[in-house]
This record gives sequence, C-alpha cells and structure tokens, in this order.
Amino acid sequence: MRNLNKSYLNSSKTVFLSKEMLYVSFMMLLFVGCGDTHKTASTLDINKDHIYIAAHRGGYENEYEDRAPENSLANIQNAIDHGFPIYESDVQRTSDGVFIIMHDATIDRTTNGSGVVAEMSGEEIQEYHLIYRTGEDSNEKIPLLDEFISKGDGKIIFKIDYKPELRYLDELLQQIKELKLQDRVILRFRYRKEIVEALENYDSDDRPLILFRLTTLSQFEELKSTFNPKMISIFTGSNSAFSEEQMQIIKLASKENIIIEAHAFHDNNDDREEYWAEQLKLPITIFHTRKPLLFQEFLKTRKGSTSH
Repeated sequence: MRNLNKSYLNSSKTVFLSKEMLYVSFMMLLFVGCGDTHKTASTLDINKDHIYIAAHRGGYENEYEDRAPENSLANIQNAIDHGFPIYESDVQRTSDGVFIIMHDATIDRTTNGSGVVAEMSGEEIQEYHLIYRTGEDSNEKIPLLDEFISKGDGKIIFKIDYKPELRYLDELLQQIKELKLQDRVILRFRYRKEIVEALENYDSDDRPLILFRLTTLSQFEELKSTFNPKMISIFTGSNSAFSEEQMQIIKLASKENIIIEAHAFHDNNDDREEYWAEQLKLPITIFHTRKPLLFQEFLKTRKGSTSH
C-alpha cells in the first residue's frame, strides 16, 4: 500500500510538473512571439512623420568590399543588413517580354557583356554576370524582376523608376499583381498627363503606390485634381537647391498630408551635410541618396531626427 501511495504521489508529481512545464513552455512561446518586432515592410506603413532613406540602386559605396554590385540580389541583402527601408532600382524589358533589373538601356556598363536589353532575350541576358565598378566580375547574375522583389521577403520596399513609361505598363502591373507585391513596390514616373490617364483605368488595389516626379506647380495642381496622389517626388539637380516654385509645392503637399520624396543629392560635395541639414528642415519624408551609408550616419548625429 505504501509503495502504491508512493507510486501515486510520484505519478501525481510527474503530472503536475508536466503541466507546469507545458505552461512555462506556452508562456515562453507566447513571449517570444510577442517579442518578435520584425514587421513586414509595406508602403501602407510609410509614416509621414518619419524619415526614410531610399538607397540609390541599393547603395554601392562599398560594393566591392561587400561583394554586392548595384542592382544585384546580393545588394538587396546588403541594403536590408544596413537597415535601409527603401531600395531604388530601374526596370528594363527584354525582347521576349522578361522584366529585368537594370539601370541602363544596355548591359555594357554593369556586366561582362554588351548589348541593348530590348534586343536581347531573357535567356541571353542570364548568360552574363554583373561587374563591380573596378571592372572585376562578380558572381551575381542580372536579376529578374520577380526574383528581385521576392528577395526582399517583406523586409524592404522597392522604389522602381519605370523609364519605359506607357510601354509595357499593362504587363508590368499585371506581373506585380500576380506576385501579390503591390504593397511592397513604389512605381515612379515623370509626370505626364497620358500616364495619369492610363493609371486611372486601374483599380487602386491592382497597382502599387504611384509616385510622380513633379517640376512645376501646375503639374501638382493637375495631379491633385485628377489622381488624388498619396506621394510626390521633388527633383533638383545635383548641386541645386529647391526653387521657389518647388518650395511652394512642398508646402502645399505637406498641408494635404501627401508624402514628399526628394533627392538628397550634393552627395559628392564637401559641404553635403550643410545641404542635407537644410533639407531636413522641410517636411520631406523620403530622402533618395547615392550615399545611403553617409546619410544614415548623418541622421544619427541629428537630434530630433526620427529615421527608419
């Protein structure tokens, strides 16, 4: 009987400990789950009151040391590791309808081959590798649009400068929709009435966030009256300050809670930080820069700057 009671007590203790361990395990899982601060990068979450760095072609300040040439899959991971929230890139289309990530209309400057993208097939494009600015070959192939965006894995937003404009627009939007990546892509165009009219034919849920680059106040007023923009881009030359007209656009857009993107150029000048400091005084949310690492360090030194 004593042995039976002892056995029962041991058994009960085991059951109690098992339940306790299950409870502790459950709470640990719950805690870990709640403690995971990773949030899927989405254009829907861009906050007008924060500052976001848009890395020009992903950033290539240390491309050779990082083994991450511009517009490569390796450079996406590099941009994510550095904490850049937005990756700027360009899209070209091959002769057989394959969208690739490439800044130039030819592959001459950035690969170990040569040729006009629009005259080459997707299969032919894949035969070449990207090169570093030193001229040395990398192991990176020219990325396709779908693998490029998918590589971001919800950790970075892609701002695509779409230079072909109306050409192949249907195909591009359809591919982004099929990949279900509308909320991870900002599609940028130079302002043209024809593009606005074409985009109005698409349901807002079927297209990514549209960004128009404006140069005049009349363009802003036209866009406001027809498109209800969520975001605009103000562009100046590499060494230019905003014009009086551009300052007026920035002021009006800010009052309308429209997100403003600007190019933080002047990157290669010794007085770039003075130029950037002046831009920070304005209600600009997204800073497009060719020196994202330098701009990131600059932001860290600025009191009151909230960057993402």
